[in-house]
Amino acid sequence: MERTEKNVRLGMTLPVGGADHAVGLARTARERGYDEIWMAEVNGGDSYALAGAVAQGVPGMRIGTAVVPAQTRTPMMHAMAAMTLSQLTEGNFILGIGLSSPNIVRDWAGQPFNKPVTRMREHIEVLRQMLRGAKTTYEGRTLSVKGFRLGGATVGEVPIYLGALNKRMLRLTGALCDGVCLNMVPESALCQVLGEVRAGAEEAGRDPNAIEVVARLHVVMADDPAMGRNLIRTVFGAYAATPGYNKCFEWIGFGDEARQIREAFAEGDRAGVAMGVTDRLCDAMAVVGDRETVRARIRAYAEMGVDVCVVNPIADSSAVPQVLEEISGCLDGLDLRNSGVMRATA
Repeated sequence: MERTEKNVRLGMTLPVGGADHAVGLARTARERGYDEIWMAEVNGGDSYALAGAVAQGVPGMRIGTAVVPAQTRTPMMHAMAAMTLSQLTEGNFILGIGLSSPNIVRDWAGQPFNKPVTRMREHIEVLRQMLRGAKTTYEGRTLSVKGFRLGGATVGEVPIYLGALNKRMLRLTGALCDGVCLNMVPESALCQVLGEVRAGAEEAGRDPNAIEVVARLHVVMADDPAMGRNLIRTVFGAYAATPGYNKCFEWIGFGDEARQIREAFAEGDRAGVAMGVTDRLCDAMAVVGDRETVRARIRAYAEMGVDVCVVNPIADSSAVPQVLEEISGCLDGLDLRNSGVMRATA
């Protein structure tokens, strides 16, 4: 499949600054040329509720979740939300789910956090059946459903994307899903990471070119890179200590940092964890720098095979419109033919 400049799009992550700002910021993004709105979920706004508000307040935009933790809701609840949002967006909604972390799933939500690949495979299989309107009976190792059927219909087929970091989950994405959602993966590691998605697709007899690549890009626009990196340490440093991210960073070339962070975290040494989040790792986790640096790095993601560059401005909500303005248009004029891991012309 030959890529053209129309294959790559610019999106924005919500929530930024709370639910009361969500629709207004989505309108601002559209006015500045952004094509899509993606919802993140940790312990703030409910992604499905926010997506419904944006669907009504800013009609016509593609909306997706990147990502909702699979285990914090039953498949039935995910399916009902996805059906509703499919109807509200007239078939322009993407269901993105992910494994999340032990802290969110096990500690906060009280749900099991074991058998990760099996659990995600079974969620995807069950959700496919439910979203296609089938009466679903399923008995797996981690999920059990008896006789559920949606009380309505989706508008077309709801695509399922998976948030994935490490080899087995990336290959599962290639085998079963319509897209992959990447987070904190530097452009230098895209060939390595997307190569696993491609391998999973090919092993399953699927076309890797049909799998869309979405990357969440945490952006700190600052003339002082040191200040920006310190902000990333504060906001995202703890992610590097979670098992999934720590393993991923070690795999993609940050072994020294991952090891120091893992060992310091096990000893309760917060200062040691912070020291492990080096400038190099900060630049892998986020896009930090002045206007030209930020724009150039986002273009690099597109050139390496990302189809949707989803900007997450790390800034006060009042400053977000200006950050969006500075980034707007950064993908214009790119010649993406024959580029990227997933969509290169053979």
